[in-house]
Amino acid sequence: MNLPFEFFIGLRYLKARHRHRSISLNTAISIGGVTLGVAALIATLAVMTGFKEDLREKILGINSHIVVTDRMGLGLENYFQTVEQVRAFPHVEAATPFIYGQALLTTSSGSRGVILRGIDPGLEAGTTQLESYLVEGSLEVLQEDAVAIPADKSILPGMILGRELAIRLGVWTGDRIQVISPATSPGPLGMIPKIRPFQVAGIFHAGMYEYDSNMAYIHLSRAQDFFDLGPTVTGVEIRLD
Repeated sequence: MNLPFEFFIGLRYLKARHRHRSISLNTAISIGGVTLGVAALIATLAVMTGFKEDLREKILGINSHIVVTDRMGLGLENYFQTVEQVRAFPHVEAATPFIYGQALLTTSSGSRGVILRGIDPGLEAGTTQLESYLVEGSLEVLQEDAVAIPADKSILPGMILGRELAIRLGVWTGDRIQVISPATSPGPLGMIPKIRPFQVAGIFHAGMYEYDSNMAYIHLSRAQDFFDLGPTVTGVEIRLD
């Protein structure tokens, strides 16, 4: 059996100078140190790789793979046509329009600025994993024009909140919540902000604090009305295979 030359070099330096000992103490300590260092490095790389995979899964669970927007930032008017064109491309699994804006949510327990997203509940399930993150309610609730609140027998449109956001505002499914737009409109007493009441119709938990504490979802048509966008949307979300 022909062994490589490097093997004989390594074997030579493993042997102690004294013939009655096969391996010197210094050599044993060195081998143990190298073994421990390599084991620690492998364990660290395994943990970091797992953390990267988990982080990527959570980010892509809420966000789509690709976002198509207007180059001037004015929104998309013929977004139905854009959705059909996008779906014709290879490797595209789903596409859906969305609206992205900022708003202030207020309750009797406090207020908080959030990212308010308008979505199409019928198409959102194929683009993101929001439906699988729901711990209360469902996306179908947003599809309804309005949801009844048993407490005061009023009829309000539904909203889905992140779990951390719901805890901070002190609300749960069925509670009433006010949405205030940062943009103002003229009124009898001057410029006033737009205020719309909603009902908490669902709670989601994505496992990422930035999403669970800062995001809220409403129906696409409600977002168009709230942000005065008319027939336009912010863009189109795309999910690939």
